[in-house]
Amino acid sequence: MKGKDVKFFIKIYDIENSKSFIIKFTKLSFGILLGIISSFIISIILAIILSLKFVFIYIENLTLKRQNQNLKRYIAQIEEEMKITKSKLDSLFDITNNFRILAGLNPISNDIRNFGIGGYIRKDTAMDGINLEIKSLRKVLEFELRDIKKVKDIIENRNEEIRRIPSIIPTFGIIVSNFGYRNDPFTGEYKVHEGIDIAAPTGTPVYASADGIVIFAGYKEGYGLEIEISHQNGIITRYAHLSRVLVSPSQKVKRGEIIGKVGSTGKSTGSHLHYEVIINGRPVNPINYIILSDVIYD
Repeated sequence: MKGKDVKFFIKIYDIENSKSFIIKFTKLSFGILLGIISSFIISIILAIILSLKFVFIYIENLTLKRQNQNLKRYIAQIEEEMKITKSKLDSLFDITNNFRILAGLNPISNDIRNFGIGGYIRKDTAMDGINLEIKSLRKVLEFELRDIKKVKDIIENRNEEIRRIPSIIPTFGIIVSNFGYRNDPFTGEYKVHEGIDIAAPTGTPVYASADGIVIFAGYKEGYGLEIEISHQNGIITRYAHLSRVLVSPSQKVKRGEIIGKVGSTGKSTGSHLHYEVIINGRPVNPINYIILSDVIYD
């Protein structure tokens, strides 16, 4: 019966001892042996697959890490470019405002330019923030381009009127006293200074800041030798403490024309030009009416 149960056998030869061995298996035991061997092989294959998978994951993570570092550098570069762009846009705002004044329009504040752009928007990533900034800058730039076109059209249609609006520095020098409250250099009293003082050597040319008609040229208490020009639009400019007056009343002058020379006449502590811009009888800050200049601010 036992012989009939044997289905498989393995014969092993020992060559050195000239012997042989026979291992007999029943069908059941042989199946168990094959199962063990198969399981062992499958385990090895699975171990290799898992090892390769871990290797691939490591390589992928390393690649992502490098890509992330590159992305951070790229984002930093974009943010730096955005800062530069904003700075240039601010400069453009200032230039446009100057030309608005030249066109007889009021300057526009940054708050108005940025109106409607603010508000909270969720930013999940740095790129979301950059995209938001780009959209905001695009809106501001579109507003600015429309404003520039408007100013350009007005300037083209009002060239003669514009030439009567003060827009240039009346002399070259250093601004040593601004418009507004200050301590009077003679009395020490705190009061309004109705113009700006530009220090310059005696004899430095003084220029008309816009087209107009001379309404006063001579000596006036406190101001010394001075010139007043009416620009026929409610605007008067005053040039005081001159050493010489080169124009006379009723004379027509053009923007940039030499009308006198810097001096220190009248109530003055040194050679300088006192310059005022008066609109409808009220002094305003002349700095807002200086668009093109080589002035140095102290």
